[in-house]
Amino acid sequence: MRLQKIMLVILVIVLFGCSKENKEITIKGRINGFNNEKVEYTTPIDGKWFYGNKKSIAPDSLGGFQIKMNIDEPSFVTIYVLGKSGGVLVVEPGKTYDVDFNIGENKNKNKFIVNSENSLAQNLYNSYPTPEFYISAVQYFLTDSIPSEISKKINNQQENTLSKFDELLEKGKISKGFHELALSDRKSYYLAMEATVAKMLLYKYENNKLKLTAATNFWSQKLDPSLVNESTYIRSPWFYALVENLIRFRQMSIENFDPKQLKALYENGNIYQYNIDEAKTVLSGKELEYYLATYIYYESWQTKDNSKKIIQEYEKFKNDYPNSLYNEYLETSLKPIVDFHNKLEKTHGNEEIKFVENSKNIDTFNQLVEELQGKKVFVDIWGTWCGPCKKEFEHKKPLYTMLESKNITVLYICEGEHSKEKVWKEMIDFYDLEGHHVFTNEKLLADIIDKFGNNGQFAYPRYLLIDENGIVVNEQASYPSNLKQLEREINENYVWQ
Repeated sequence: MRLQKIMLVILVIVLFGCSKENKEITIKGRINGFNNEKVEYTTPIDGKWFYGNKKSIAPDSLGGFQIKMNIDEPSFVTIYVLGKSGGVLVVEPGKTYDVDFNIGENKNKNKFIVNSENSLAQNLYNSYPTPEFYISAVQYFLTDSIPSEISKKINNQQENTLSKFDELLEKGKISKGFHELALSDRKSYYLAMEATVAKMLLYKYENNKLKLTAATNFWSQKLDPSLVNESTYIRSPWFYALVENLIRFRQMSIENFDPKQLKALYENGNIYQYNIDEAKTVLSGKELEYYLATYIYYESWQTKDNSKKIIQEYEKFKNDYPNSLYNEYLETSLKPIVDFHNKLEKTHGNEEIKFVENSKNIDTFNQLVEELQGKKVFVDIWGTWCGPCKKEFEHKKPLYTMLESKNITVLYICEGEHSKEKVWKEMIDFYDLEGHHVFTNEKLLADIIDKFGNNGQFAYPRYLLIDENGIVVNEQASYPSNLKQLEREINENYVWQ
């Protein structure tokens, strides 16, 4: 009996030791065409792909890098060089992977290549669309207009794709764990395609009662909400897109649906609560927790107006899931919005912040410029939703110092089509933007785009230089972040006494 106990203890130690050892994976890689880029990658949380759990690593002088992490089961890892290349790895405990990023000038080379474990299947997987570009993927299916034909096209593509992974398993090119994960992921992808197509067709046929009814009836039978509770779907990077589009389809397929209702929810900030309530009607358990965490994460960095209501939704999430593994990532993601509102509460106003009088009655750019006649003016055209615009505000102190030394006034023009006036004033205080401010009406914005845009296209931010006579002497001035170049342009474009 004592011998049996000793053997049992030894067996437990051995098994535990092996299990611990086999959890570690290693990703070795090279950046071909390396130019000081950082590599970013996601780490699975409880076997689930979560974009908020990102880490970065600086390659060596030759572009080489090595990543190590522990996982419990086959999982997805996204790995990419920002703005250059990216790909997905299906990783399994105890495995080592070898990858190449080709970001040089050779356009014939694939940008992301797996050279090692399950390379055939890995590269096959990376030939498919990623969640970031699913809208372009769905366009292929929308070339048909008959729902049954679209469904047939999706099903045929799915069968073809799944058969390729089945063949790789039969030939021993992939493990059973890789095969199971790949199949559940592809099924999640094609279900997301169906939900997205269905949603887009309802938008398309909004004013065609006959086609709208036919599309609604067909896809309502196909898209059973209970499908998203399939336990394996949650491990797919496509799970969020699947649920998001299924929910939107359900919202739109109800009788007498009015798109204006959704628009109103977005405008008053109640869309978060509405979408979360909808999610709770189709999800439960771990699926609901994961979806809510992902939804709050994406909305926290996509929100255009630093909405306080997304903070409130996170507080509810934290209360419902106090021990959630996602909380620390949501906390980090929401911090800029929290800081924004905390600062606003302490703001007492800056006398150097001035609002152009009667700006609502200014319909042309020339009218606006007349308000500042006799001054050299640096113009910043921006929007409250524009990330690059706000990023440039970080350089305002050296900008102000340089402009003040040359007696140049600052005029901030905020576009009023997509920006909210209340948020505009909040952001002026938050960023402490000294100078003259105007919030465009419809006519003024149209005139600015007509004068300085490109066939109706207008990129933000945009910077102009205007002389004392109200003449634009530079329509494409440099960004404040490129201050030396901007100063050269100022010295060259203005007439100095």
